[in-house]
Amino acid sequence: MSRAMVILAPGCEEMEAVISIDVLRRGGVNVTVASLEEGVLVASRDVRLEGDVALDALRDPKDFDLLVLPGGMPGTLAMCNDVRVRDLLVHYLSAPGKRVATICAAALVLEEHDLLEGRTFTCYPTVREKISAGTWVDQPVVIDGDLITSQGPGTAMAFALTLVEILVDRATRDQVAEGMLF
Repeated sequence: MSRAMVILAPGCEEMEAVISIDVLRRGGVNVTVASLEEGVLVASRDVRLEGDVALDALRDPKDFDLLVLPGGMPGTLAMCNDVRVRDLLVHYLSAPGKRVATICAAALVLEEHDLLEGRTFTCYPTVREKISAGTWVDQPVVIDGDLITSQGPGTAMAFALTLVEILVDRATRDQVAEGMLF
């Protein structure tokens, strides 16, 4: 069974986080929700979310198949400034069989740590103005090898279903989509 870690930061975009978690779990992926801080956090629209575990409490945060970063502000800025997130991104984008998925403003975390050079990606359209590396494309979901990116809350379902297809298979993706009337 594939394993994914979704990182929650205070001020994250709740739709992007929750839809990713929910759809991955519906697809049979073992999902761990790791918070940058312990306890309940307040997301970008004042929704309260709580991770399964604090990031510091994970025994081996590098032992997943996929690392997912939801966007949202100021959650993205918190991840940009977190050395643990930087170290995880570097590991996941250099280790065989590992993947990183970002949505919306979370592409800024990749930019902050110089991880978009030579990559094709997408993100929220106004965020692209803040990114100098890589090649931005106007598509809901973009796959560039071990990096999967998406544009925002409205593309979260397509993003999450793409992750299910990558981690499990197309039939499971289709079954999950059909079950949700997507």
